[in-house]
Amino acid sequence: MAFRFAFTRAVRYPWPMRLLFAAAAALIAGCKAPAVPEKATHGSASNVTVAASTATPPSKAGALVEGATVVKPHREEPVIECPASVPDNADDEVRVSALLDEANKQIERAQYAAAWTCADRAGDLAPTSVEAQHLRGAALAALGRDPEAQIAYSLALALDPDDPETLRAVADFYVNGKGERGRDALRLGLELAQRGSRRAQARRRPNQSLIADLAVLEAQALNDLGRSDEALARVGAALRIAPGRGDALHEKGVALFDLSRFAEAKAVLAKALAAQPDDAYTHQMLGLTLEQLGDMAASDAELARAFELAPAELTRPVVISVAEFQKEVDAVVATLPAERRARVRAVKIEVADLPDPTDLAAVTPPFPPTILGLYRGPVGHAAELPPAGAASDEPVSIVLYRKNLARAVKSRGELSEQIRDTLLHEIGHLEGLDEDDLRRRGME
Repeated sequence: MAFRFAFTRAVRYPWPMRLLFAAAAALIAGCKAPAVPEKATHGSASNVTVAASTATPPSKAGALVEGATVVKPHREEPVIECPASVPDNADDEVRVSALLDEANKQIERAQYAAAWTCADRAGDLAPTSVEAQHLRGAALAALGRDPEAQIAYSLALALDPDDPETLRAVADFYVNGKGERGRDALRLGLELAQRGSRRAQARRRPNQSLIADLAVLEAQALNDLGRSDEALARVGAALRIAPGRGDALHEKGVALFDLSRFAEAKAVLAKALAAQPDDAYTHQMLGLTLEQLGDMAASDAELARAFELAPAELTRPVVISVAEFQKEVDAVVATLPAERRARVRAVKIEVADLPDPTDLAAVTPPFPPTILGLYRGPVGHAAELPPAGAASDEPVSIVLYRKNLARAVKSRGELSEQIRDTLLHEIGHLEGLDEDDLRRRGME
């Protein structure tokens, strides 16, 4: 029996390691950089100077017209100036050092707009400074200016491809972004973290904290790529350096959960909460683990605590009845062309709340408990499959997981879309397509 599945991480698993690369947003979110940088929303503006915009507002037509020529309106953006104090007679080396020191301070204070100005000015004076480009990338990412952040990080790596601190920051950019991430971004983040680990360990005086940071990044990427057995080894390396590190314990709990080792996951996540008691994502993971162990009262309490701690980041499940869910499935099948519809209707389509442990354990390593759907049956090219209605040597069925789908979306409309996309994904497997075939069709 072969199994194919639609997979998503039902929850996000960020970790609190945030220094220079604190709030990096995901490049792969594909969002357009905002026209106006974030102003002083991360703290008081009393220690910064804001250069007011003198931009001419656009006319009602949106442009100024001189004869037959359309001229775009003049535009200036407000800038939060760098508060670094530099003597007027200082040379460039002293100026760069002061600007970089101030950029680091401003990032630690979450004053990202000021940090960007400091790092940008340092980059103007020293274009080949790896630290300046690194800090520019960190500040831009925190401001949501992802395309610019990517260029800054790429420039830092071009200047020094083997700098472990920069590799850590750029790996975090691709692994820990706030938007939706694709497999290629995760693979890139993993490769960068692995390279950083090798370089950090090769130093004559290794920085153990940096090595642990990179190991946790590797574990995060491996977990999200469905390689949780490998993630356990990397997070173990981090915990040997820092046994009580909360984010490492959290990631170990994620790996154990994905491997269906729920009793172990519960114990590890409890240790993670002892280290970081107000981490919403650890409460959420513990809630999901307790659900798998059948302790529904404790599960509900942990999940409620997670939503209480992060109401703006976590969305409550969009749960609908089994009957309503079945109507969604029937509506999708009804839209299929006749021949395809006949093939699908000859297959049993089940609706279950959560995956059966037997199905999860059908492959090695096991499927994670957060899968959205599963196809049970022969896998091969469509031309080799029996025609609609013909007998098959293997029983064929598709199952969709109601609770997991409810947790993977933010609205009722998104739920309908996700039910449709998951069902069509599994129908793709029924028709002989493997995961790579579906990815090339945009049906991951």
